Amino acid sequence: VPTDDRAQVLSAIDRLGPERGTSIARGIVTSMMALAAAERDPEAGYYTNKSPEPDPMPPVVAPGTFAPAAIVLLTDGENNQQPDPLEAAKAAAERGIRIFPVGLGTEAGTTIEVEGFRVHSRLDEPSLREIAQITDGAYYAASAPEELVGIYDEIETRFVIRPEATEITSFMAGAGLLILLLGALGGLLWLGRVP
Repeated sequence: VPTDDRAQVLSAIDRLGPERGTSIARGIVTSMMALAAAERDPEAGYYTNKSPEPDPMPPVVAPGTFAPAAIVLLTDGENNQQPDPLEAAKAAAERGIRIFPVGLGTEAGTTIEVEGFRVHSRLDEPSLREIAQITDGAYYAASAPEELVGIYDEIETRFVIRPEATEITSFMAGAGLLILLLGALGGLLWLGRVP
């Protein structure tokens, strides 16, 4: 479940361990499920045999609609496990969830050694850019840890400031018609032609 409790976040990070594969799609799907769980009403009561199970995924929304949450994906972009991350990105886009991939590392790559594991990791920018494009997010590159603070600040401003066009033609036409009717009624009253 999403949280801003620093102790819980650090505790969750401490429980992580290296594995032999990377599935970006599983990370995206798990994030969407966490968002859906956070949206559910905890006061809704207990479920019975007659009540349907809650949907583990957020609902599909109309194209161009955005959820009030987003996923920040911190990765090198390499994916060697199923499912396909582009399919997961399309599922997020259908639910109005934007993904902001932050690419770590360089295209040349480096060898990392963690607890006896040696892994060569290199940045896959094209895949991360495509995930951002599918979900109407934005891609950021971070080749050094100190760049992350600026990236997080920029992502935060995207949630606050996002211009969207609003169609007001029908409102203006209705207001004009109302003014025209009030003017005609006022003219009839002024000239004394109202019985």
